[in-house]
Amino acid sequence: MCPFQISLLEAADRPAVEALLDRVFGRDRKEKSSYRLRAGNPPCPALSFAARMDGRLVGSVQQTPVAVGDACALLLGPLAVEPELRGRGIGRALMRHALDAARAAGWTHVFLIGERAYYAPLGFGPAAAAGVSVAGEPADRVHHMALRPDSPAPRGELRPRHPQTEAGRTSGE
Repeated sequence: MCPFQISLLEAADRPAVEALLDRVFGRDRKEKSSYRLRAGNPPCPALSFAARMDGRLVGSVQQTPVAVGDACALLLGPLAVEPELRGRGIGRALMRHALDAARAAGWTHVFLIGERAYYAPLGFGPAAAAGVSVAGEPADRVHHMALRPDSPAPRGELRPRHPQTEAGRTSGE
């Protein structure tokens, strides 16, 4: 395990985050369905985090509100770690920190698009089992976690949330 600290992402981190995301996912990353879901809707500042080693940004995770059915939920991602530092627990620590923050903020459901092998051990299950899909995305890449197990999952297609038409909504309720 390497020593790293997790803190909120700041506006000044944006260039470093964008460079990290380009290194990890490629410059064509914005063509992916997850980016279409985030289009025009910035991530929640209080739910987006950086991992730093010796002051250098080495990982990040963001969470963005999305719509599913007639409810709001979070879309976790992108989650990225410097390639040479993978396998040292940074990504998992960022993920747990982000999920804990979302739970504390009152959100009830989180979705993400990614590899099942990575996210299933962290408690994510198939979103299709909850009745949720993402247009253009294979069902085995769309995952769900209930942050409050007593809260039934929203059902339908995950789609961009338009904050200007949902002013005042801050949680997944």
